[in-house]
Amino acid sequence: MTVKNIIDQVEQSYGRQSHTYIMQLINDALLDIGSKKKHYVVDVKTNLVQEQRWYDIPSRAIDITRVEILDTSTTPRYHLIPKLADPNKLLKSDTDDGSTGDLT
Repeated sequence: MTVKNIIDQVEQSYGRQSHTYIMQLINDALLDIGSKKKHYVVDVKTNLVQEQRWYDIPSRAIDITRVEILDTSTTPRYHLIPKLADPNKLLKSDTDDGSTGDLT
């Protein structure tokens, strides 16, 4: 839906209105929506591949809040990956596999 469509609908329902007033209403509505729903949260699961250390992150990802791995050896339960849980502890390079490990 575009601003022009919104203006057309408002003018059809309530008569001719100032475009400045309608833009103010649209901006207020967007701020209200933004304050109620700050983050769109999605849980994503992927299968681990043997001998694969790095995995691609989807391009639509903005924040990663938790990374967990499912341990099925005994009772199935998830373990938090602590290296990624705290961004202050995130390693910028890893020397054990020869890659730079830079996260850019």
